[in-house]
Order: sequence, then C-alpha cells, then structure tokens
Amino acid sequence: MHIRNGDCPYKSSLDAMSYWLEKETAVAARKLKSGNLECIAAFGVASLFNFKITYKPKWQYNCFKVRVKSKGWLEMWPNLTISP
Repeated sequence: MHIRNGDCPYKSSLDAMSYWLEKETAVAARKLKSGNLECIAAFGVASLFNFKITYKPKWQYNCFKVRVKSKGWLEMWPNLTISP
C-alpha cells in the first residue's frame, strides 16, 4: 500500500494505520497466545466513542466524502457526525 499511496515504507501496522483516510478506522485488535486481546489505535479511540468520523487533510476531501457514503456509515449510525 505504501507504494500505491506514494508513502515511505511503513515501520509497523500502527504506522501504516496512521496513513488511513479517517482517524476512527485506524484501530486493530489481535488475540495473543495468552488468550488476551491487544488493541492499538493510531489516533486513540475518544472520537470513535463520541460518534465522530474525522477527515485527515492528507487526502482530498471529496475522496473522504465518497468513502463515507460508500460505507453507509451515516445511514448505519445516524448519530455519527463528520469532523474536519
């Protein structure tokens, strides 16, 4: 993806997620051998739990709008708000 997007090679999964189009989708979880879950979030989770979807200026705003519409997020979660 870094080649397609013209980014530097990613250092880790967390670094790769920091390039994603919106902050709230940059969250990942995995099950450890111990059975515990590990969760990482490139931008934290506060805005996610405040029902926001945040545009990142690295991308064109129109691409962001198309993505929000194609995912159906505003229909699925009517309390969701778009943050600049």
